[in-house]
Amino acid sequence: MLNLELTTDKVQLTTSGVTVDVHVHASFADVNQTSLATSAVKKQHTIISTSTTTDIVAAPASTTTRNIKFLSIRNRHATSSCDVTPIIDANGTDLELLKVTLLAGEALVFQEGVWFHYNANGGVYSAAPPATIDVQTFTTPGANTWTKPTSFTPKVVFVKMWGGGGGGGAGASLATAVVAKGGGGGGGGAYAREVYSAADLGASVTVTVGAGGSAGAPGAAGAAGGDGGVGGTTSFGSLQFAFGGGGGRGGAISGAVTGGGGGGGAGGAGGTGTTSGGTGGLPTAATNGSGGQGITGTVAVATNANAEIGGAGGAGSDNVATGASKGGSSVWGGGGGGSGGGHTATPTVTQPGDGGAANSYVAGGGGTAGVSQAAPTAGSAGATGDTTKGGAGGGGGGSTVQASTAGAVGGAGGRGGGGGGGGGVGQNPGLGGAGGVGGNGYAVVITL
Repeated sequence: MLNLELTTDKVQLTTSGVTVDVHVHASFADVNQTSLATSAVKKQHTIISTSTTTDIVAAPASTTTRNIKFLSIRNRHATSSCDVTPIIDANGTDLELLKVTLLAGEALVFQEGVWFHYNANGGVYSAAPPATIDVQTFTTPGANTWTKPTSFTPKVVFVKMWGGGGGGGAGASLATAVVAKGGGGGGGGAYAREVYSAADLGASVTVTVGAGGSAGAPGAAGAAGGDGGVGGTTSFGSLQFAFGGGGGRGGAISGAVTGGGGGGGAGGAGGTGTTSGGTGGLPTAATNGSGGQGITGTVAVATNANAEIGGAGGAGSDNVATGASKGGSSVWGGGGGGSGGGHTATPTVTQPGDGGAANSYVAGGGGTAGVSQAAPTAGSAGATGDTTKGGAGGGGGGSTVQASTAGAVGGAGGRGGGGGGGGGVGQNPGLGGAGGVGGNGYAVVITL
């Protein structure tokens, strides 16, 4: 409670703001210090319209203690905020009780020893301190350390992770007028998320971030391209794993099928493409999948290599080099890389495919494919993922039939498990384009 005991004691209010329109109501009772008789409840009303210090409860008479029961301090202005500071003037010494910024329509109320701050709708602001949150993000491939916060008592730990994307295969180098293939796109890395009681975790946990799969390297002049590498596994100690996507097959100097890499799954990494699509990580889905299924890479124009939590399938080329094969997309995991541009037996060029997107269940939409032409262009990189999504797949590189000209490189996969795009076919002695490197894994640990 607030008591005024001397004839010089009083309660004041300091107001400050661009525009001040404050109404104050005070209720109090006087107690005779000798007889202890209590008066009827009295009141004092004050309207304040300037930035100033105003008496809101007058001093008591001699031998009287003024017991303040209730104070209401309301900012009546329709739009402007106002700072209010209640003060006890104790025999000439100002004692600030608290300072509050009242937004338009808000009130500060003292009732029986307790202060309440009401919003404009009459709700009370919580007196509890704001929750403390610790966020630790890990992007560097290899071993990292999560340290449990000690500045507060952690209760819950959220972990979100993505495995590394598979690297795209390199394009072939065309020796004669035969079918030749661009490289297959790498598969996307899987997504994994868990919630733990902080009490179940030690003071620190090793967070290993999986590296993106290596880019497929061009072969010699007139030779097939090299395969892309498998993306690494991202892990939270031994508790949680997000597996990487498989590498795309290197482009063949024949009609042999070029398989895209399989997407990472909840239980294993995606397989590297062969003369069929790379197998998706366990539990495998041959076509569009749900849950943590890794999606098998494709060998033709892709419409069915999409995933939900697992990584999407990388795009490949069929045995007649139809071209324009898009990488699959994933709602939460990494998108697959697009296929590189190839050649028909005529020879004429075929076009490369776009990479797959994140937060999507429709093939394509990631890194843009290059263009197959006399001077082919490279595929663009897939977009970087964050805590809301995985990385997108890189676009495939373009091919050429221009003498002594190299094929274009595939785009890199985005961080968060995007698969690299396949490289395009070059014209001997020009080499095939290199595949795009897979996007690195990613991990974020949020502690409350």
